[in-house]
This record gives sequence, C-alpha cells and structure tokens, in this order.
Amino acid sequence: MFISELQITNYRNYVRASIRLDRGLNLFVGDNAQGKSNLLEAIYLLSTLRSSRASSDADLVRRDIISSEFPIARLECQVDRSAGNLHLEVAIVGRTTDANHRAGKRVRVNGVARRASDAVGQLCAVLFSTLDIEIVAGPPLLRRRYLDMMISQVDRGYLRAMQRYAKVLQQRNSLLKRIQAREASAGELNFWDQELAHSGGIIMKARADALGSLVPEAAHQMERLSDGQESLQLTYRPSLGGLDDSSLPIDETEWIARMLRALSALRGREIGAGATIVGPHRDDVTIEIDGMPADSYASRAQQRIAALSLRLAEASYLRNVLGDDPVVLLDDVLSELDARRRKGVLEFFDNFQQTIVTTAEPDRVREVMTRASGRFIVSAGALTRFEGE
Repeated sequence: MFISELQITNYRNYVRASIRLDRGLNLFVGDNAQGKSNLLEAIYLLSTLRSSRASSDADLVRRDIISSEFPIARLECQVDRSAGNLHLEVAIVGRTTDANHRAGKRVRVNGVARRASDAVGQLCAVLFSTLDIEIVAGPPLLRRRYLDMMISQVDRGYLRAMQRYAKVLQQRNSLLKRIQAREASAGELNFWDQELAHSGGIIMKARADALGSLVPEAAHQMERLSDGQESLQLTYRPSLGGLDDSSLPIDETEWIARMLRALSALRGREIGAGATIVGPHRDDVTIEIDGMPADSYASRAQQRIAALSLRLAEASYLRNVLGDDPVVLLDDVLSELDARRRKGVLEFFDNFQQTIVTTAEPDRVREVMTRASGRFIVSAGALTRFEGE
C-alpha cells in the first residue's frame, strides 16, 4: 500500500498543497513550525479519521478561515493497494452558525459518501512521533489509545464496539448518579450491564489478541536495537475488579462473562462512586524493561527505544493482518537516534512499500537523503520537490 497523490486544503497552516509521492522512501525537510508534523497528521487522519494531536475538529481548520461562513478543510489522497486502488476524501467542517452545516467530518471513498467508521483503515498507516515516549512513560490512557488506533484500522467490529461502549458507558454512568441520588433503582442497571459487558468483552478480547501478537515482535525489536542488552515485556491488564488474576480468557464469551461478574461484584462501590469503575475504559498495559516498570525505573533513552520497538511491532502487526504494507510515517524521530539505530530502523522499513520521513536537521540524517526517492522542502505550508543534495 502506498499513497501516490495527496492534496491538502485549508488544513492547519496549509492553504493548498498538492504533491505526487514516490513509492519507497520520501523525505520532507524544513525548519520547525513550517508544517511537517501537520502533513503527517493529515495522512494519519485519512487513515484513522482521528487527529493524532488535536482535541477537536475545529482545531484542524486553517485559522484564517475558522470564522468564515463555511470553515472547511479538505484532505484527499489516491492510494495504490493490493485490495484495490481507492480515492479517499475527508472534509472537516468547523463550527458554523448555519444550521444546515454540522461540524464534523464528511468522508467519501471512490466518490461515494461513507460513514467515518466504514472509512477507517481503507488507508492504513503507522505514525512514529517524538511524543511516543509517553506511551511508555505516560498514563494508561495513552497505552489504551495506542491499542485502539492500531486495532481499529484492521478490525471494523472493534471500532463499532468502541463506539457502542462509549455510548453505553455514558448512559450507565448517568444512571449510577441517579441511583446515588435515589432518583432511580439499582435494578435498572441490569440492562446496561449486559450492554456494557457485550461491547466490553469484544474490546478486551481484541486487545488481548493484538497484544499477544505484538509481544514477540516488540521484544525482538528491543533486543535488536539495544544490541541484546535489554529485554522488553508487555502484559495486558484488563480492568475486571480483581477477577483477572487467573489466566486470561481465550474467547469472547468468557470475556463478557467475566465483565458481568465484575460489574455485579462491584455494583455497590459503583453506586457509591456514581461511576463505572471496571471495563476497557480503565485497562492498562504493563511495560517492563529487564523486569522493572519502564515508567519509573527506565531512563529516557530506554523508554524511547521501548516506544520505538512498540511502533516497529505495530507496523509488523498491521502488515500481517492486512496482507499489505501500511504507510509508515516518521515524524522527526530519526534525528533523536544514533547512527546505528537509525540504520536499524531504515533497514527494517526497506521492504515496506512507502515510508515518509520528516526532519528539521537533514545533516543528521544524511543516509536518509541518499536513500530517498522523493525529496521535498516544507516551508510555511508549501511543499516543493527538490533533486539537489
């Protein structure tokens, strides 16, 4: 899979940009704050229909038009892939005073309007960022997000379960608050428990399976990048109120049953808290380096290599599930690595169909410059191909 053409209109600091990308390695060079990260964010949004950085869609529309009558950003790409080529279009509508123009995203695949959930993963991508270290060092939310963004691209049922779970969780939490205030009865939770456990079981099963696939590859990459000096261990920690102490369930039915038991066992505590305290929204993944918690014991350098190992494992996972290569996006991460590790990362992606790299320090990544078949300058939201050294 690779992107052959990309168009960006009124997105972040881009007024309009249109480029043809090469198969293989593409390098984008530019000073900070010129639009390199925005470019990769745009490509990743075409893949996942979610921004890797923004908290709302309105943040993605170019600032100069955000107050206009129709504040709309557009992203388009042509994708060549083994499952059939496609043209993907996403319109991001900012907040507007016109009642006929709702804020949000509009998606077309090969010219046909589609729901966002049906367009996720039509283009598959993996994004490496300098912020990835927070997957290892940061809160559980970021580890859940890592799994969610990865699995959603290859499992539409997982994405639907996530959407259903979020709606049911909101309804159940509202009911718990009403029960706490003696405005509803505890018996009303039975229906919502069943709904939450069904969606939650699907999510937990998929997370356990995905992590099981990631573990050996992530451990291999950590060993390779550390010259065999360090080991990486990953353990899924589902939030089941202490009922997850035994071996993890192996099928969806058992995941659902365990979640129902957890909801039943903790009902009193949840009513007291006025919130749901078990379920996928509270899951975590334990990350250890040489048997010690990576968030509290590992150095920043070790955490960075662990995060890189997770992303490399993600790329392999997506390739294996899809039967096609994801597009690889490296946002200014290579300049943080020493020459040996840069070489190791580039060699890993040599047999992927397309890798897109950004850097503000081309002198630090000369090997990328010589390898790149497509080379571009990014300046104030403008993209220019160049052929020089």
